[in-house]
Order: sequence, then C-alpha cells, then structure tokens
Amino acid sequence: MHPTTPPYLIRHLDGRTEYEVLSAQVMAWRRERDLPAESARPILESLRDEREMAVLVDTDDNAFVGCLQLDRTALAAPPWTDSENAQPTLALSSAAAAPGVGYRIGWLLTIWARHYAALCDYTRVACTVPLRHHRDSAGERLIGHLVDECGWNRHRSAGPPVALDVLLTANACRADSLDAFITTEIPVLPAVSAEKEPAS
Repeated sequence: MHPTTPPYLIRHLDGRTEYEVLSAQVMAWRRERDLPAESARPILESLRDEREMAVLVDTDDNAFVGCLQLDRTALAAPPWTDSENAQPTLALSSAAAAPGVGYRIGWLLTIWARHYAALCDYTRVACTVPLRHHRDSAGERLIGHLVDECGWNRHRSAGPPVALDVLLTANACRADSLDAFITTEIPVLPAVSAEKEPAS
C-alpha cells in the first residue's frame, strides 16, 4: 500500500516564465473577487523583481492555488522599530490565493510559515496589513480573519493619521503533522541576522 500523496506542494517559483504566469494569475484572482487592481501592486512588484516567492501547488492538477513572499532580511523600518528587529523574524511580505480555495488556504499557509520559520530558527513570523483609512472595512475584515481564524496576533498599529499599517505577528511553531497536507521543497536555511545596512 502506497502512502497517500499530500494534496499540496510548496516550492519556489522556477524561472522567469513561472513568475510571469503567476503575475497573470494574481490579476485574474483579483478580478474574479472584484478587488481593485491596485491591491495586487505589492505582489506584482515582488514577482517583477523575482523576489523569493513560495508557491502552493495543488498536486492533483499542478495548478497554483496560493503564493507567499518570504523576506529573510530586516523588517521594514518604519513601521517596525529597531527593538522589534532584534528578534529573529521571518517576514511575509505579500500573499495571494485563488478564488474558491477560500480561507482554509490562508490558515494552511500560516501554519506552514510558522513551521518553516521554526525549522530555520526564527522565533516568529510577521506581516503588515495596510489600511487606506481608519474605516477601511475590507482591511479590517482581513485582519479579523488572520487573527481569529489563522492564529495571528495584532501586535500594534503604526502610521500617519490618515492611513496606517497594522503589524501582525505569530510565534514560530513546528507542526509535526503538516507533512500530511503539504510537501515542502523549500530548503531550510539558517535565520538571517536582522542587522540593517548602514545609512549612506
């Protein structure tokens, strides 16, 4: 009896063609959800620059169902402070998921990111959710989903009076049963120092 293949595979994007394919898919996902094209800008910039992107693949049909940019350098300052940067942190700079896969993919990617961070000896993962204004209901719904259903903690808010960033963190934590759901092909790399480049 052969072991059951996990339903998902997570790996790096492979070559410029895959970056271009995922860019087109991210825009299609936004259109299907009636989201503004501007909301895709951060992840499209990441894909354009070929930054480190983890892509979640459905093993049944080899289709992309989600993606997550991994940032192993220091957290962006501002909004993160030097003292917050002192803790080894794996930043998740942008993410997207296909319509129809819903909230379970966000939860699964969070579990994977916390597990992977623990393997690499980071102590936590972090992300930033920008709000266009104080009554940005879509942004608050996303934050509520991440906190209530995906296990993130609302760390603090930062920014000018009009727009602001909400900083979220989650402790790194191994999930020993995760390999039943996701096969990981991303190498485990030691945590990168959070030291910043000196100002020029």
